[in-house]
Amino acid sequence: MNTVGPTGHKLSVLLLAPLLCTVSHAQHAVKGEFQETYRAKPFAGVPAYEPVSSLSGHLRSVGADTMETLVKHWIEDFKKIYPDMSFDMEAKASGTAGPALIKGLAELGPVAREMLPNEEKEFVDKFGYKPFPVRVAGGSYRTPGKTHAIAFFVNEKNPIRELTFDQIDAMYSTTHKRGYKEVSTWGDVGVQGEYANQPIHLWGLIRPNGIAHFLQFRILDGGDYKDGITERTTVGSLAALDAIAQGVAKDPYAIGYAGFGNQTRGAKTVALARTSSGPFYKGTFDEVLNQQYPLSRVIYIYVNRRPGQPLDPKVREFLKFVLSKQGQDAVVKEGIFLPLPTALVTEELKKLD
Repeated sequence: MNTVGPTGHKLSVLLLAPLLCTVSHAQHAVKGEFQETYRAKPFAGVPAYEPVSSLSGHLRSVGADTMETLVKHWIEDFKKIYPDMSFDMEAKASGTAGPALIKGLAELGPVAREMLPNEEKEFVDKFGYKPFPVRVAGGSYRTPGKTHAIAFFVNEKNPIRELTFDQIDAMYSTTHKRGYKEVSTWGDVGVQGEYANQPIHLWGLIRPNGIAHFLQFRILDGGDYKDGITERTTVGSLAALDAIAQGVAKDPYAIGYAGFGNQTRGAKTVALARTSSGPFYKGTFDEVLNQQYPLSRVIYIYVNRRPGQPLDPKVREFLKFVLSKQGQDAVVKEGIFLPLPTALVTEELKKLD
């Protein structure tokens, strides 16, 4: 099937056979219900793309449907530079990228989250090394389904205003890899008065899913979740993250995670810091854009790169373009995902050498 991009170039969209992929429980609202009003500007200092003398060939992309518009922008702009390049693209789900890379059905695997452990394991079982991740853009600020930043909500009656990763790890994990003391009541994290002796009621998402996995490695340092978490998935028109925020709003002693777009009356967010020394961030748009807020997220393109071996020149040039001024300007144009700060662009470009 062919679709025509905004410049008139045709994008060949390959309709591949269904791929086996990990089931990931739905956790976002119906697409199109939320329209972001904040807009990012390009970061200064991102280098312009410098074309090579010639490039031709074919690349296949299989992965996240939520990244479809953005990947199309990149392909269209890349083809303006290299008209002899052609592309097949299937935008179905993040979970299709790993199997496509494993089966040799794609060179590019857009994934709008970190790969889940069993997705990585299947790749390692086949090749003996992990898939190669390249951060290509920031997640959204608060758009449902678009890799938005994560907030922790408590009931509005709870006097607590801020939490550290150490404290949240102790709340949610059995492993306490960050070394904080055992936590079972709100008094254990410094809340005084009538809340001090009240038990902490934990809310979260049914696993496996990308958000719970992200928090497991960002906050729990890869540790194990506790049993007894009230877990939600999307049911009918009620998105799972809305259900969590609403549950916290009804329970004075609850805490749960969701997106800033899931804010509801009766629940409030807390400022977060990685350690007790701070700094604490509330999760403003600028903090998320600049990747300062500690639960800001990124999106990826995964590729099959054997350690110590160079990338396919076509793959390398496409990724260099994505990480160039032109590529990051396309992120700004898309308007939902966020451009990468210059320092992160520099880190990712170094990985491509």
